[in-house]
Amino acid sequence: MQVKAVIDKVYEKTEIHVCNNELNQTVKKLVKDISDFIGIKITGTDRRAEKCVLVLNDIICFYAQGQKVMARDEQRNVYSVSYKLYELEEMLQESHFIRISKSEIVNLKKIKRLDMSITGTIKVIMSDKSETYTSRRNVTRLKEALGIEGRK
Repeated sequence: MQVKAVIDKVYEKTEIHVCNNELNQTVKKLVKDISDFIGIKITGTDRRAEKCVLVLNDIICFYAQGQKVMARDEQRNVYSVSYKLYELEEMLQESHFIRISKSEIVNLKKIKRLDMSITGTIKVIMSDKSETYTSRRNVTRLKEALGIEGRK
């Protein structure tokens, strides 16, 4: 592995690039570790209309509510964020977040329990005791992310 600093006026802000000839587990882990270290932060607006910096490790989920995207943390505080769900999904793809339905992205670290008794869907119980459901199309993706084997 090689680490180098490139100083060039073409860069207006600091960037970190992870380069390899293939996307493998080492690359994925390195990107995840760097992202966790940097601590991607997203700004949101709380109920009092005050701007807040949201720390991803504290966020339970992002969800669509009407025309807005909301974030909820462990203390059940709700924030309005200025991103669309698909933008958050792209930004967070190497973090511990996964899309479980058309209207929700959850933090994998905050999943406490799964109830797979319902045919075709999975009931997801989060660390704040809230409950949500995966859509049928995302069941396989959630199981893979959690390392749960499907039917053979």
